[in-house]
Amino acid sequence: MIALYELQGKGERRYSLFSWRTRMALRHKGLEFETRPVRLSDKAAIEFSGGKTVPVIKDRDTVVRDSWKIAEYLEEGYPEAPLFGGEIGHGVTHAFNTWVDRAAVPAMLQTIAADIHERVDPGDADYFRQTMEKVLRMTLEESRARRDASVQQLGKVVAPIGAALKRQAYMGGANPAYADYILFSVFQWARVMSPQELLAPEDPLCQWRERMLDLFDGFARKVPTA
Repeated sequence: MIALYELQGKGERRYSLFSWRTRMALRHKGLEFETRPVRLSDKAAIEFSGGKTVPVIKDRDTVVRDSWKIAEYLEEGYPEAPLFGGEIGHGVTHAFNTWVDRAAVPAMLQTIAADIHERVDPGDADYFRQTMEKVLRMTLEESRARRDASVQQLGKVVAPIGAALKRQAYMGGANPAYADYILFSVFQWARVMSPQELLAPEDPLCQWRERMLDLFDGFARKVPTA
């Protein structure tokens, strides 16, 4: 069985957005896996991977780190139920992955960073604060005070995707693909770690998120949330 090393917060929450991409990709491929919880500040637990971040998978004797590299590994090693849809799809998905990481993820982090801090493993609280305040260039308290503006900015960033989802059920068209899991990871991150509801029911992104939560017998819906 594949082992997935991922972050664990309070109440058994699995909160790494990048691990959620891997979780959904594994389910898409129909692959069973077991999770190995790792604290954010415990770099020694994944030292064997040659890196300091999750997700990491161990598939028999093969170790792969980084959500994008894991997706590529799964696509090559388990070709059933394609994630990308061919060479062109692979390239377009990689471009989308870059956009999400550089636009949607920072916008969401500005919005929920203080909420995440309240729900990480207690042993990671100081490490998270120090790390995130350097990234945000402000205190977590200041980020919370600016939440309304951050929510508005997040809406502007993802609005074009919502417009696209008015015309198709998934980023992949009629069926979900890895591009869906990339974007979904950002909203699942918020769902697991923040009590805020960031999407109105009439928003196409909200309706898409509900479809994503229903995939694989409600796999992503059946987890501890905020």
